[in-house]
Amino acid sequence: MKHMKTILAIFIGGLILFPLLYANADNSAKPETMISKKCLKCHQGFKKMNDTLAGNFKSSSNKAKTIQMKINNGMKLVKFTKDTTIKNVPSIKKLKGTIPIRVHYKRVGEDLVATEIVAKPEMKVPKDQLIGTKKLAKLVAMGPEKGDYTLVDSRPGNLYMTAHIPTAISIPFPKMKKLSAKLPKDKNQLLIFYCEGFR
Repeated sequence: MKHMKTILAIFIGGLILFPLLYANADNSAKPETMISKKCLKCHQGFKKMNDTLAGNFKSSSNKAKTIQMKINNGMKLVKFTKDTTIKNVPSIKKLKGTIPIRVHYKRVGEDLVATEIVAKPEMKVPKDQLIGTKKLAKLVAMGPEKGDYTLVDSRPGNLYMTAHIPTAISIPFPKMKKLSAKLPKDKNQLLIFYCEGFR
C-alpha cells in the first residue's frame, strides 16, 4: 500500500510539474525583441529583415571586440571582427553618444557577430533651406492659401493624430512616395517639412 501511495504521489507531482516545465520551455522559445520601437516608427521595413538588430549605440570595447547597444529597455552585446564593415562613420571607434545603429549579424555558437554596422547618417540641411519658428508661426496664422505654403508633418501618423502644428497635413516619411499626390502641384509653392528631429 505504501508503494502505491509513493507511485501516486510521484504521478500527481508529475502532473503539476509538467505544465510548469512546458510553460517555461514555451517562454524561452519566444523570439526576443531585436528592433527598437523608436526605430520602427519610421522604418517598418526593419521587421522583415532577418538577423538584424536596431537600437541606440551605448559603448564599445576594442580589446573585447564588442559593442553594446540599447534596444527598448534591454541591452544587447554584439561581437565584431576585422571583417565587420561599418557605414556612415569612419570606424567603430567613431561611434559616439547614443547614435542610432542597425547591426546585421550572424550567430556563432551563442554569440552574435556583426557582419555590418550601419550608423544613422547625420542630417545636414543648408541654412537657406531652414525656417525659423517665428516665420512659421506667422505663416500658420495667415493660413495655407494666403501664406501660399504647404506644411507637412512627416512623423508617424499616430503622432500626427495626437498633436500637430495647425494647418499641417500628414505624410509619414516611409509613405512619402505613396502619398506624394498630397504635395502641391505648384513646384514654386513654399513646402515646409517637420519631424521629430534627429535622434
